[in-house]
Amino acid sequence: MLKRFRILAPLLRRFLLCLTLFALTGCGYRLPGADAQPDGRWKNSTLQITGKGAEQSPPLVYFLRERLQAHLGLQGPQAGQEKTSIIKINLSTIERTLVTEDRTGRANLFRMTVSARLSIEGDAQAATFPSAIHGSTTYYEPFITTAVQSTRKRAETEAVEQLADTLITLLSSAWSDTP
Repeated sequence: MLKRFRILAPLLRRFLLCLTLFALTGCGYRLPGADAQPDGRWKNSTLQITGKGAEQSPPLVYFLRERLQAHLGLQGPQAGQEKTSIIKINLSTIERTLVTEDRTGRANLFRMTVSARLSIEGDAQAATFPSAIHGSTTYYEPFITTAVQSTRKRAETEAVEQLADTLITLLSSAWSDTP
């Protein structure tokens, strides 16, 4: 009898785990890290990213565009439908500033900051965003010259990722669909 229980115990645990997960997802709980489903508010909207930062770094603009489209459900106007609004992002150049230097006077800790201005055209109920929105990251720059460029690129990507998360939060919660 004890031998049979040892064989069935792992199966029973897996069954209970699956049952718990189904119950949690059924009530709307999302596991940490799970993406929220895009809301239909931005479905027919268009995204425009312009500015000196967009000209300076096209790969980061592509990353920002992909992230916003995926999280907000931006598809652009479909055939036979009008676009509801244009989400305009004016991207500033990426700034790199010194935070600290070591005792020999060599700089090794930097902050990478990217700023953007957000505006929405074509929606009378749209919120206004008067100030710039920032994304930044602090990073150590190695003294090995071959690793500096990849470290800077990774820091730029992290700063743009933080900016994208802030933009997604603002656009997802700026106003509700209900009057």
